[in-house]
Amino acid sequence: MELVVDICRNYPQVPIFLAIALGYYLGKLKFFGMGLGSTASVLLVALALGQMNIKVPELLQSIGFALFIFAIGYRVGPQFFGALRKEGLHYIWVALVVAVTGLATAIFLGRIFGFDPGTTAGLLGGAMTQSTVIGTADGAIKGLLIPASVKAAWRDNVAVAYAITYIFGVVGLILFYKFIPHLLKIDLRAEARELEKKMSDGGAELESKPELFSWYKSINLRAYRLKVSGKNVSALEKMLPGKVVVEKVKRGDQLLDSSPDLMLEPGDEVALAGECQAFLEAEKALGEEIDDRGMIDIMGEILSVCVLNKEVVGKTLGEISETYGQKCFLRKLVRQDDEIPLAKGTVVNKCDLLQIAGSSRDVDEFANYLGYPERQTAATDLIMVALGCMVGTLIGLIAIPIAGIPVTLGVGGGVLVAGLACGWLRSVHPTFGQIPAGAQWIFTDLGLNLFIACVGLTAGPKAVQALQTTGGAVFLAGIILTLMPAVVGLLFGRWVLKLDPVLLFGALTGAETATPSLNVVKEEAESSFPALGYAVPFAFGNVILTVWGTVIIHVMRAWR
Repeated sequence: MELVVDICRNYPQVPIFLAIALGYYLGKLKFFGMGLGSTASVLLVALALGQMNIKVPELLQSIGFALFIFAIGYRVGPQFFGALRKEGLHYIWVALVVAVTGLATAIFLGRIFGFDPGTTAGLLGGAMTQSTVIGTADGAIKGLLIPASVKAAWRDNVAVAYAITYIFGVVGLILFYKFIPHLLKIDLRAEARELEKKMSDGGAELESKPELFSWYKSINLRAYRLKVSGKNVSALEKMLPGKVVVEKVKRGDQLLDSSPDLMLEPGDEVALAGECQAFLEAEKALGEEIDDRGMIDIMGEILSVCVLNKEVVGKTLGEISETYGQKCFLRKLVRQDDEIPLAKGTVVNKCDLLQIAGSSRDVDEFANYLGYPERQTAATDLIMVALGCMVGTLIGLIAIPIAGIPVTLGVGGGVLVAGLACGWLRSVHPTFGQIPAGAQWIFTDLGLNLFIACVGLTAGPKAVQALQTTGGAVFLAGIILTLMPAVVGLLFGRWVLKLDPVLLFGALTGAETATPSLNVVKEEAESSFPALGYAVPFAFGNVILTVWGTVIIHVMRAWR
């Protein structure tokens, strides 16, 4: 045992990687369908390993957090600034009400229970499941002009309070969103069906409506020898039910360009792309089906496109289908890693990812019109990442005195601002600053958990004492803080903004950056429509709650 302790103390990377490995493993375990997740599990393991009194280099901790917070800003930047300009004002108000309620409740509880600034900040981070608070609070404490011993105690208490309150922060919100609709007699399933009908022009189930490019399931290619006359390509496409595209026209030995106004003649051979049901009556309507490999051998492509064109942003999928996307099929719409329902009334936002399918030529043409094609790549613009973290750190060092208190974003807040700016610039000029999805995951997950492991190992020696002295009070305060913003946000959205219940519950989970709770709401509604309300509050919630880590330290410090 002495040998193990000696190795861990002399080579801190060993317990750091062990905490990450065990934490990720424990985070995958489910109890009654719920799990702690990787972050809380890594922290708990690190606190346990920290009983060996391991000294961790602060540089490693700072670098891990910088990469994590920059990637968060980069990911939400386009949605953040896009919402500021026009859409999503109701959702912004939901995010502000939830965030301000959380801050006010945390400060009130901190004063009532006599918590120090570090404990209060950890309380806010854990109860509202916002891990970034640990980093910004830690940075703010490091900048205070207080004795080193007090500074070290406060920094340790941030991690301990976070660990105590995080479990209920996750589980409590899941239970809240599972049962509160029933208590308020809100039938989310019925509300979701009603919203679907409204957004699909009163139609039936979305899955059974193939008439737009957006109702993609699977594309079939068939070839026919025409018996009809007096029809052009556009008219022929409308003769069959559902979405059908004329990909090729062959007249004799000559291949013709299948433009919409091309007049067709009896005996012409055409290659059609569409869904299975579109071809059930095709032979009766068009002519005999032929087995011509050359006709149906069409190079197809599936491509994700980042929407940047101003003519497309703000339009619905129905409008885009009618005007621009006649020859392509939409497989899915993704907004901030969440799949958005494909309804006629779904509005497309800037930097949404549209995954389109069709012939390579049509897909390329449509992708170039929509915005920037996100083709598979492993390359990351490390120049932007490194410069962004550097500039953000310098921004975080700027202090502005307010009422005699030097107020600063802190290093974490500064790097977050830099990430927001870089993410927005990437949406404006998509030829630079690319961070593939895999690299973003590494920066966010590994960066955060590397930071969390360092924090837990450092705080470990004092964790037991803190649990014995303030553990019960912190846990009770965490329950109150978890539920209060959700309740206030629900009342505000329901009675003041009068938001649709399905969208409101999605918005509340976004404002609290609680993705597990969003999944619960989607299950209760048996619909993906709650995700429509999630994106904008999620972007603002990440930014505002992160900044609260710095604010709460300075406010609590001033009142001591």
